[in-house]
Amino acid sequence: MGDGAGCQLCSTPEDEAKAAAVYEKQLMRSYGAEGAPPIMLLIAYAYRQSGMLMVHRPESCYPGSGFTITDIRDVDIPLGKGISAPGRFLTTVRDTRTEQVLYWTRLGNRFPVSWDDQRRSIAMQNLAGLVPDGALIRFSIIDPDAKAAETTMMGFAKTLFESCGPSGRALLAGPINA
Repeated sequence: MGDGAGCQLCSTPEDEAKAAAVYEKQLMRSYGAEGAPPIMLLIAYAYRQSGMLMVHRPESCYPGSGFTITDIRDVDIPLGKGISAPGRFLTTVRDTRTEQVLYWTRLGNRFPVSWDDQRRSIAMQNLAGLVPDGALIRFSIIDPDAKAAETTMMGFAKTLFESCGPSGRALLAGPINA
């Protein structure tokens, strides 16, 4: 997400320290195709989610990095046959840069779409004796055309899921959907 060095999850040293405390593994890649803007992929994974350490949501990260969120809405992200992830689509702007963001969070086999859902999901799983793992899967494209960016990223999410083996699908959609 940043414009250069450092973690693409966050752009300030304080945010990078928070991300390091929450996630054990992070994967950042950029994928390109001729004639299309690159898709930036971030997958951040934590073995255990608790009330103290939780997935870091783009709604707080982007404004903390100087972006203004100009549009945010819940979306259903089709991943594979009969499998989808409830997620969010954001349009963010900083100066002349418009970045479209598509993401979902997974806690165990649940997909919370807000901070409140996330806290509730962790609490319910903890009360059941479970400490769920957690993942943030985020795609972004620098492009002012939100509709085209959303279509591209939705297709990319489906292709990514379908090209993964069982452990990759479990990371993206939870163990029961692997």
